[in-house]
Amino acid sequence: MIVAEGLTKFYGERVGIVDIDFSVRKGEAFAYLGPNGAGKTTTVRLLMGFMRPTRGRAIVMGVDSRDDRKMARVREEIGYLAEDFSFPRGLKGKEILGYYSRIRGGAGRAEEILELFPLDLNKKVEEYSKGMRQMLALALALSHDPDLLILDEPTTGLDPLMRDRLLNFLREEVRRGKTVFFSSHVLSEVQRVADRICLIKEGRIVALEDLPSLLSKLGKLVKVRLKEPLDVRRLEGVARVLSQEGREVVLAADRYSELLALLAEHGVEDVEIRNMTLEEVFMHIYKR
Repeated sequence: MIVAEGLTKFYGERVGIVDIDFSVRKGEAFAYLGPNGAGKTTTVRLLMGFMRPTRGRAIVMGVDSRDDRKMARVREEIGYLAEDFSFPRGLKGKEILGYYSRIRGGAGRAEEILELFPLDLNKKVEEYSKGMRQMLALALALSHDPDLLILDEPTTGLDPLMRDRLLNFLREEVRRGKTVFFSSHVLSEVQRVADRICLIKEGRIVALEDLPSLLSKLGKLVKVRLKEPLDVRRLEGVARVLSQEGREVVLAADRYSELLALLAEHGVEDVEIRNMTLEEVFMHIYKR
């Protein structure tokens, strides 16, 4: 559904993204992650054909995004949510929804979507909160039942209940065979939805893997409190020491059974072993 090949964008001397290569398969949820300023929105705009790359290309639903004429038709088929958007002032929610429905040739799934995101459509959009505007924008993006969703920070402004409903909806859309490309920095939400994850840092890809592989990349997380301070870096089974403050150690272990046996020789007061969260993997990658 999407292929990026050497996708690069410079803003004068400032780097947007550099040599971005990835593909998004039909029927998968693909998360594009990075801190603010990493290049997520630049990539989305290039995929949508709103900007021209400095070099490289993006193919979206079989069309080169640099082809303005063909891309205009493709954009009509995509469920697109921009990070920053605005609505005309003075219009009620139902008037905006009606306008989009006429453009699309019908209301489509708008009523179904609005059951997830209940709104007072008789209010003018300037009376909406940020979250309400986000819900209306989502309803417009999803109402024509698109096969490809490109969503830039889709949960921005939503309260916990609405975020939960949206994430469940996106996961269900993927089960229906839809393709979801979304950028985000909310890692707990990504972990619920994504099949594959692409991490970018300063405009470059630093990791691109399916979610289970990425989460297991550093091994198990071991938190241990020792009876006496110990330099654990050279112990067998330690993949990486993530933090150490006196007797409190947090590390990644690829052979934790052997490691625990060695630690026991030095005296262990407390220990916790579990799988890493996406946030912990993310923080390790970005602090390198």
